Amino acid sequence: MAGIGAAALAMRSFAEPEEKTHDTKLNVLDFGAKGDGKTSDTDAIQKALDAAGKVNGTVYFPAGIYRCHGLKVPAYVTLLGDPCWIYHCEKRGAVLELDSQDTDCLLDITGAFAARIRGMVLCGISNAEKPIHGIYLNNKEKWSPKEDTIVIDDTKVMNFSGHGVFFRRVWLFIVRHSQFMSNKGDGIRLLGWDGFVTDNQFSANGGNGFGCDDVGATVMFTANRVEWNRGYGLFIHGGDDWNVTGNSFDRNHGAGLYALKAQAVTVTGNVFRRCGKDSSYLSEGEHSCQVRLEDCHGLSMTGNTCLAGQDDGGKGLFTPQVGFIVKKMSHSVIMGNTLWNGYMNEMVIDQGEHGKDFILKDNVGCTKKV
Repeated sequence: MAGIGAAALAMRSFAEPEEKTHDTKLNVLDFGAKGDGKTSDTDAIQKALDAAGKVNGTVYFPAGIYRCHGLKVPAYVTLLGDPCWIYHCEKRGAVLELDSQDTDCLLDITGAFAARIRGMVLCGISNAEKPIHGIYLNNKEKWSPKEDTIVIDDTKVMNFSGHGVFFRRVWLFIVRHSQFMSNKGDGIRLLGWDGFVTDNQFSANGGNGFGCDDVGATVMFTANRVEWNRGYGLFIHGGDDWNVTGNSFDRNHGAGLYALKAQAVTVTGNVFRRCGKDSSYLSEGEHSCQVRLEDCHGLSMTGNTCLAGQDDGGKGLFTPQVGFIVKKMSHSVIMGNTLWNGYMNEMVIDQGEHGKDFILKDNVGCTKKV
């Protein structure tokens, strides 16, 4: 009899999954989401996220198109899909598609300490009447009380009317193996510090590929492809301790790199190709360039390569006019860079006003003949 009772109890437990209180991987379909590209799944997804928040768990999204908006991500929760690497703005894999303009973002990660977004595709409304961001950490007035430790991995963020990602007062983040494409603002906009940005693609955004809002500091920006953005490829404004290494900056409308009022910056081993596509509406005006450095201190720029060119297929203007534009530098070194066929008119425009110990020498190159 005891054996029969034990077997019955085991069967009862198996037949009543609602008694399981320690599951940490939750399927969003079990909470009523459809993923059919027609149904509004906001409420169902939020229920799944809230349930995962109680167990520090993961919400899994099978392939599908989940129409939603304004999702609030709890702390210590992972959003997980099966990664689907695609270049163009296609809706493949696990897609969160914005379905309302009455929101500030698709994913709100404010206060979502240690949240993870992995293998997802986020799609916005590019012609929305106001800026709506894909992923938004919105510390409006003060910093978080501890490290945010946000991770975005194997994710694509595209077609938002605001920034693809807006880290507003973030403290520690990782972005890797992801793509930020065709957003009207920056691919990523940063106000914050302590970041690792590695192996990503920033393509065809209306603003900068990656841009800093007043202060960006202590960032490893490594092995990224930054291309065809209408602003600058990488815009560093203020802050310090940047390591910009091994990136490809290609055909950005402004300079591939513009560093302004930054300190303790290393720029090494990058390729700047065909940048300055159309800088007429940017601050350098007609002097399109590969790199622009202004009012920086403790900057080392060595071992980079530049190449001028035009649009794919032999179309468009050859750019840039200038290799480097520099102004108001101090305790900095720009040397040992190669600009073979790297500019159309001048290797360097030195606008002066430098402070102490500025070295600009031993860079080699020539104009591109067309």
